[in-house]
Amino acid sequence: MRLRPAVLVMASILAVGLLAGPGVTAPAGAAGSRCAAHGEVVRETSAGGRLAGRTPLLVASYNIAGYNGSARTQARWEARADRLVGMIMRCSPDVIGLQEASEAWMQRRAFGTRNYSQYEHVVDLMNARTAGAPYRVTNTHREVCPTTGRNPAVWNGSWQGTKAPWRTCTTSPGRSSSDNRTIYDSRVMTVVRGGVTRLSSATSNVRTVDWTVFRLNANGKLFVFANTHFDAKYRGKPITSSASNAFRRKQAAQAVAVVRKVRAYAGRTLPVVVTGDLNSSGRTMAKTGADVMTKSGLVDLLGTDRRKYRSRSTKWRGSCKSVGSTKSLAAVGNPRVPLHLTRRITAYYNTSNAIAGKKAGTAVNRCMFKDKRFKRPRGVTAKSYYRHQGVRIDYILTSGFLGRGWETVVDANLRRGKYRVTPPSDHNMVAATLAF
Repeated sequence: MRLRPAVLVMASILAVGLLAGPGVTAPAGAAGSRCAAHGEVVRETSAGGRLAGRTPLLVASYNIAGYNGSARTQARWEARADRLVGMIMRCSPDVIGLQEASEAWMQRRAFGTRNYSQYEHVVDLMNARTAGAPYRVTNTHREVCPTTGRNPAVWNGSWQGTKAPWRTCTTSPGRSSSDNRTIYDSRVMTVVRGGVTRLSSATSNVRTVDWTVFRLNANGKLFVFANTHFDAKYRGKPITSSASNAFRRKQAAQAVAVVRKVRAYAGRTLPVVVTGDLNSSGRTMAKTGADVMTKSGLVDLLGTDRRKYRSRSTKWRGSCKSVGSTKSLAAVGNPRVPLHLTRRITAYYNTSNAIAGKKAGTAVNRCMFKDKRFKRPRGVTAKSYYRHQGVRIDYILTSGFLGRGWETVVDANLRRGKYRVTPPSDHNMVAATLAF
């Protein structure tokens, strides 16, 4: 079969791009930007500040939608990868938990070119935007890492002249964190130890808690970072069904047990950050997986007020109103979160931005409107919305930290309560700046 000239040109361009490796054409302008009120917290923790002596730590969570996701609801990874990493680099997080970050080789590439996975592609693109290529992944184990055949592992060595010691590929199903991967800035922290624990799963997907004990390079402080992803459905039943909720509560209890165990280190209980797609909304009467985790003592940094109903006409518990802040920095046993209200940035957007079966960016942010027909918006500025928040299934929970800033990272369109452009994933990234 003869190929048309245009097809040959496109094939050549694709082959050259893939041979060059991921990230080589990524723009560098975003490097060094931060989000979630990080600058304010830096000033707050500086000498003479309210929290002098503490260290700011920027953490994030992002479900990036898997490499082999449905083409009907999600653009191909190659078409959205650069924009997605651009969203991450708006924050330049010190550590981020990714969900649905595929560990399988990316197959849409020219034969014979270097192979890599979706999560490694993310790391490459982050490093291409950052001087010194400091980002690393904590877990390099995989379910399958072929050493022979059409696509053998080729990870030992270097990439673009830069040594990348994290680029190992080891077949170790029991130690693979599956599609949960943690990426960290090696300039900020060092891995002390890490591991993975499998959770019960309602599908063929492997569910895990990927955990790491980190040491901050600046002051030697230790903390635990855990990343997880709960099932949306139980045996095909709706995400809101009692059976699905009950199964997620089971997964949450297992995750809590893991966190309790790994926090006990060197004779003390370490501070902890837990990130993940918990598939648990605050807009439900049922007790959720997130409720199980907060009951264990973890603080939901942007907790929906689960103590009241939104209105008499609604059938779910929780409201658009935020729990609010407290002046007490200790706040021990207090369900409120010590956050300054003006530091809730675009929290009124949902963290899951797509309607089931439809493309990213299609979900309506109900809490941005005063009426059920979505015709009376609460305002046209962030300040108009700041007391309200959208539906969340993506969480950042902590213990032993002070939460100081939150951002749901979006291309916001405040006047219409929508997005300026279609998001690069069906989830929005969430980020928080903590004082440690």
